[in-house]
Amino acid sequence: MSAQPNVLYLIHHPDWTDCRVADVLRARGYRIDYLCHPAGEPLPANARDYAAVMVGGSEEGHAGRPDLHDWVACEIAFVRRAVEDGVPFLGICMGSQLLAAAFGGVVMARPDGLTELGFYPIEATAAGEELFAGTSHFYQAHFEGVQALPEGAVLLARGVQFPVQAYRIGETAYGLQFHPDYKLTNVTPESLSKDSYRDRFGAQPADEQLRLAPIHEASIQAWTERFVDRWIGPAARRSAA
Repeated sequence: MSAQPNVLYLIHHPDWTDCRVADVLRARGYRIDYLCHPAGEPLPANARDYAAVMVGGSEEGHAGRPDLHDWVACEIAFVRRAVEDGVPFLGICMGSQLLAAAFGGVVMARPDGLTELGFYPIEATAAGEELFAGTSHFYQAHFEGVQALPEGAVLLARGVQFPVQAYRIGETAYGLQFHPDYKLTNVTPESLSKDSYRDRFGAQPADEQLRLAPIHEASIQAWTERFVDRWIGPAARRSAA
């Protein structure tokens, strides 16, 4: 691992750099290296050059159909190598689905096409009870999900519509179907009017999202800070380890 406390963040659109998790990591002493693989930027040869790897969401890629886009299969292989090499990993939304696919899980849409867009409750399992204490709702934006976890994965939280909301492989590889990365200040009438999922079956109405955003902002911020400290902790502490 590099002496520099850099976190590699694979994004799937060049403009998707505004991220709550990245802000928390910077506050803990890390630097963020953004890389947009679908835009043609090559994946690094070795994930061990980084303190951790994050992979975000996508509107085009499908972890369960890597044949549709060449970059998806490349990222699945990269994720598997990173986790097997012991690099702390965080997959958010599609990133979570890529992690599952990398280790033999099943990723697919619901037969009825239901989409989660907005704020939905999650329920912690016994293994995730401490991690999710005090936080009941998260922002979601997806129509596919992990339908079957890889062998050995630990389910941390489940949802009503999608059974896998958070899980862990080993000690430092996490998959989160929900979006702690999304800043709720970005939930505005203008942003909601442009959301490509807004008219899908199951999506919350815009006025309901606007009502819920300020209600859940503080708990999601607190959860994200707690999660990052559990996942990789402050850079100084990690360097000392």
